[in-house]
Amino acid sequence: MIPHRFRSFVPRALQASGALLIAGLMAGCGAQNGQAITAPAHNVRPAPPAASPAEQLAPQPGTDGNTNTNAGNAGSTGSRATPTTAEARHQPSKVERCHTSMLAGSLQNSEAGAGQRYAQLVLQNTSKETCILYGYGGMQLVDGSGKPLPTTMERTPNPGPNLITLAPGRSASATLHWTAVPHEGEPTDGPCQPTPVSAQVIPPDETDALAVTWNLGPVCGFGAINNSAYHQ
Repeated sequence: MIPHRFRSFVPRALQASGALLIAGLMAGCGAQNGQAITAPAHNVRPAPPAASPAEQLAPQPGTDGNTNTNAGNAGSTGSRATPTTAEARHQPSKVERCHTSMLAGSLQNSEAGAGQRYAQLVLQNTSKETCILYGYGGMQLVDGSGKPLPTTMERTPNPGPNLITLAPGRSASATLHWTAVPHEGEPTDGPCQPTPVSAQVIPPDETDALAVTWNLGPVCGFGAINNSAYHQ
């Protein structure tokens, strides 16, 4: 039993010992190697982990890496980047068809025999650009006053359509064939038909015509002319 004179001393001693014990524990646990104890910060998000070298080099969506941003669609692909100037320089340029304004026409190599007439309707590329011809053209015979004369163009399969590339100065031709023998219903005591002085020639796939001089006489058979596709 503690004497009465020591009763007030014991609690104060225990309190002092407890304070010293707590301070010693804190010094031993939180101040190792001379480090000060600091309270943990609140509401601070941890920094994201550093990307690996492979992730750093991987193309990102919306860049020239052409990454497909629609991850849910396995069949879709990213859009192709615009070709560089060097790539565009090596791509073949588009060659347009030969327009009427690029051509000049003439009738050449005419032949006659046994009432039959033949000629080559020639179209020459007079422009500075290469162009292409394909297929059959059209033609309308015209008299001296500019009046259209009976003309029926009938296509023949030999030679048939063939893609022709015309460099500047080059030409292609269509073979024409008609008769000088009057058909039933045509005059026999004079020209079977009015004599043309020119022909309005329409190149394949064009609507504008170019004038060609016609000095090959009348076209009997009511203006029927067999014509082949253009060829070289």
